[in-house]
Parts: sequence; structure tokens; C-alpha cells
Amino acid sequence: METLLQIWAEGFRDQGAQVTCVVANRSAQTVVERQPGLEVHRLASHGQCFSASLCPSYPGASRRFPADIIHAHFPNPLADIAVIRAPRNVPVVVHWHSDIVRQRALLKLYKPIQDAMLRRADRVVVATPQHLEYSDWLGPYAHKVVVIPFGLDLSRFQPTASLLARAAELRADSRNSTVFLNIGRLVGYKGQRYAIEALPSVPGAVLWLVGTGPLEQELRSLAAGLGVGERVRFWGDVADADLPALLHACDVFLFPSITPNEAFGLVLVEAMACGKPLVACHLRSGVPYVCRSGDNGVLVSPMDPVELGRVMAELGASPELRSRLGLRGSDRAKAEFSKQAMIQRHWKLFEELRGRKSSGE
Repeated sequence: METLLQIWAEGFRDQGAQVTCVVANRSAQTVVERQPGLEVHRLASHGQCFSASLCPSYPGASRRFPADIIHAHFPNPLADIAVIRAPRNVPVVVHWHSDIVRQRALLKLYKPIQDAMLRRADRVVVATPQHLEYSDWLGPYAHKVVVIPFGLDLSRFQPTASLLARAAELRADSRNSTVFLNIGRLVGYKGQRYAIEALPSVPGAVLWLVGTGPLEQELRSLAAGLGVGERVRFWGDVADADLPALLHACDVFLFPSITPNEAFGLVLVEAMACGKPLVACHLRSGVPYVCRSGDNGVLVSPMDPVELGRVMAELGASPELRSRLGLRGSDRAKAEFSKQAMIQRHWKLFEELRGRKSSGE
């Protein structure tokens, strides 16, 4: 979210807008950061409750900060209230990142606020058609929904000489093994255990896990117990500057997440930008939109190490298949998932809404 919010704020500024970005701070004080064309207001917050910031001044932000367009992000209960309270003559675009998953038990209390927010919104933006298809709540508001895929600054993944040299250094100790890479927190829904369980059926392959989390020791023990401990490398937290090199160093990018909490998978786009084939799970989320099976990757059933191992072995044995899927992914990343394409699609939507408000529609 932080990466996307920065891209949006700077991108809209570069289009000529004066951008005011209002977020909850992580401390009990308000901090304002200013630069030409862009202000960031971090409002005082007093911790969290059910993953929502306790930021008492946030609901009034839509009236306290004058705007021609309000671009809000869901799920965020305080932002929902701010949307409901927004001046009626100001167009509101709500970015629906995902349905509420972890706090579904609270929806009986929260749903009236959610529905009021959706009624107030002029448009609801989703990143993939699946966000609408699989949503339990967006159906009645489908006429407001616009699909705009997420986009990233793909230039940082361009294979410069220095980047490729660093990738070669990182890969040096893998010898002639096929390198499967996963980047993500070591937590249950990310599904790294299934990649480890699949590894014994993939000869000549190594698995790189980048990230830390509460399951690290359990995953290490699992790898050792399956006899693949020496073929699983735990990189821990890696400097952001080294991530493009790691992506170029691998042969296949694995994304074995098992629940719809994984609503899109921006790291999939990063891997595509590096020309890497993807292996991901067929989830009721936007992941199958990003990883199109047979086009730029292969989809497998969640929590199925046998099927995952079979696909990993097939890719490991076929450099031609890896190359073909990777090239298709690289082309698609440039066409659909660049920050320039994302900003232009949003800007067109904003201009359309401002024009309708000006004409009194």
C-alpha cells in the first residue's frame, strides 16, 4: 500500500495536480511534510484496534482539506467515514483493495457504514475483474466499478550491466541448479511450506526464501526433515536495492500463497518485469489475472505440494518453456502494469468525474 500510495501521489502531482495525502501516523502527534505540489499530513494516532488506526481527526479530513477529487482507499473504516462526510459537490473515487477477510465477524456492525460509503462513492476502482467477481459486497454497486490494474516503476528492473553483474554474484553458489525464488513474509497464508514440501520431487533445484516471519524456524525444521535443508536458502530481510538483482538471478518466481488475502501480488509484476515465469495458486482473487496460466506462468491448486512439485519439475527441465513464459510476462508488464499506464487511467477517470460535476450531472 505504501509503495502504491507514493506512486499515486507523485504521479498525480506530475500530472499538474496539487496533492494532499492524508494518512494516520504511527505516533500520537501530527506531522506535516511539504514539497512542491505535494503535502503529506500524518495525523496523530493512538494505536490500533482490529487493524484500524485510532486516529480521531481522520473522519473529518474530507472537509478539513479542500479538494476537487477525493481518492480514498478501502478497507479503512476511518476513511469510509471521511468519504460519507465528504462535501456532496466533490467527486469521490474509492479504491477497493479487497473485501474484509480477517474481521468478517465484525461486518454486522460495520456493514451499514460500508454500504453508506459505497452509495456515496462516484466510482469504485478495483485492480482486476476478479476483485468484482469474487467480492461479497460489490455486486449491487457494479455499475460504479472501474478496473484499473496496479502499476509499478518498472525502470528499476531493467537489466543494466551492473544489475546483471550483481545477479551473477548472488547466484554464484547455486552452481547449475534451477533457482526458484519466493519473496514474502514467512507466515501461513504465504504458503512457503508447500514449496518446501514440493522440493524433494524437483531434482537439481534450489529454493530461495526472501523475508522473515514467525514461521522461519518451523520452515527450517520442515526442510531438514524432508532432507532438503541444504537446498533451501533463507535470505532473511534483503535491502530493497538488492531485490531486482535477486529477481534477475532466479529462474522461476514462486508465489504459493493460499488464501484470498493475497488480492493481487505486486511482486508478481516485479518478477514479470525481470522476464521470469511465474508459478502461483488459483485463488479467488486477482492473482490469476496477473499470473495467466499458459501465458506468463502456471497456476496450481492451493496447498497441493504434489501438483506444485510436478509444475516446478516441468519448468526446471525446460529452459525453452521458462524463456517463453518469461518473455510474455515481460511484454505484459510493460503494457498493463507500468506506473505510467496506471496514472493515466486514473487521470482520465478524474477528469471525467470533474467534468460531470461541473456540468451538474
